[in-house]
Amino acid sequence: MFTLKGRQDAFRLILPKEFICKEIEEKYSNIIRAKHSFYYTPIDFLNETIQQVDVLGFNNGTTIQRQSSTGKPVLDPNREEQNKFMFPETDHFYRAEKSPIDLLDRTINIRFRHTLGYLNYFLLFENFWYQYTRDRKYSDINYNFNVDIYNEKGSIYARVLLINPIINSMDMLSFDFTQPIAQSQSFQVEFKYQNFDLQFIEIEDNPKSIVDVESI
Repeated sequence: MFTLKGRQDAFRLILPKEFICKEIEEKYSNIIRAKHSFYYTPIDFLNETIQQVDVLGFNNGTTIQRQSSTGKPVLDPNREEQNKFMFPETDHFYRAEKSPIDLLDRTINIRFRHTLGYLNYFLLFENFWYQYTRDRKYSDINYNFNVDIYNEKGSIYARVLLINPIINSMDMLSFDFTQPIAQSQSFQVEFKYQNFDLQFIEIEDNPKSIVDVESI
């Protein structure tokens, strides 16, 4: 059942295993095992450090046209209008001529918390370089992101599917020695994706069934 208490809803973004290049996965698997971590794979380690996700949204949905207009300040139908003022040109707003997909901010921002030794930062940083080498095909980085939304009972009822996201930017690794303890709490990675899909899951009838409600 949908709830109006949005604060009770939760989300989960699980980066797919294909997101980590094989070379990076092998290297950081050895590091994780050597440090006796609770997690056995780099992707599991990385997913557990996700703190915040920003997705969807759009802008520039209107176009402006300058037009002259006749003002009608009198709105009371029982009152006769005594004067009719001709106002100068004003801005009139219409729907933008662009396709809706062009208005969409096809960006997903993922904020990660730093870990001891900044392991997840270096994991993402090196993975970026391997993904962007010229001898690597786009088919090697062909994956999707799922942002699952949970209700107050812990069941998934909605999903945002992001198709073919790639890294666009990443925060610098910042050290602050003005504080009593040198620390850096979190960092953000920005992805750009090609397309998206919105899905709603029929919880009451079949928890595993998905209703595709939007695909552009």
